Amino acid sequence: MADDLILMKLGGSLITDKESQTPKCRKKNIDKIAEIISKSNEKIVLVHGAGSFAHPLAKKYKIGNGFDGTNEQKEAITRARKQMRDLNQILCEAIIKTGVSCESIIPSLSMKINIENEPLDFPKYKFDEILSAGKIPVTFGDIVDTREKDVRILSGDTILLELAKLYKPKRTFFIMDYPGVVKGSLNSEELEIHDEIDSKFIEEVSIQSQNNRPDVTGGLLNKIRCALEISKNGECWISGLNNLSNCINDMPKGTRVIF
Repeated sequence: MADDLILMKLGGSLITDKESQTPKCRKKNIDKIAEIISKSNEKIVLVHGAGSFAHPLAKKYKIGNGFDGTNEQKEAITRARKQMRDLNQILCEAIIKTGVSCESIIPSLSMKINIENEPLDFPKYKFDEILSAGKIPVTFGDIVDTREKDVRILSGDTILLELAKLYKPKRTFFIMDYPGVVKGSLNSEELEIHDEIDSKFIEEVSIQSQNNRPDVTGGLLNKIRCALEISKNGECWISGLNNLSNCINDMPKGTRVIF
């Protein structure tokens, strides 16, 4: 058990403009995240989502369903992978600018997936090496190969779940553009959040979809399912940027997920 480790997933909607059909990052949010991380002494592993840097292409060309044999889709896969690396580089450069060392782990170069979107050949040793060097490992949702020479989408949420199983960290956080799991409408003037949710939540509560924010990895519902699995072995929270400093300094705020 790595009781000195924090795992953190930065949602694609937090670090990109997810409504955009072309890559557009939210640089102010990225810089704020980097600054908060730089003031913490915690050992951290970062995972981030794709947002507008890959979801529109993945959705348009149905990349999540695997190869369709067209040159157009092959080109889209290449473009989406490059855009994801571009976003990863923007985040890493912001972190390095604060004086904190980090190193990327690129899933399409180091991981495989099965057709159920479960990670295979997960390179824990790479994370271990980076952590041992006193750096922050930074990885992300990506389009990865299967052993059957096809492709599937490996979401950042799924990567976070795999890391939680391997490390059993002190805490795991999903950091979104909302302060937690919102009660009722996302458009309310004063957002109310659930202090705590459990496995009954996804059975009893309908989660409203936002069709103008394309997400090919399952959105909030998949996030909650992953969080429930993580909570079996450790503390897990869904929270937002305004709570980030509290979250990584032993004063977590947001929605706690309990299996």
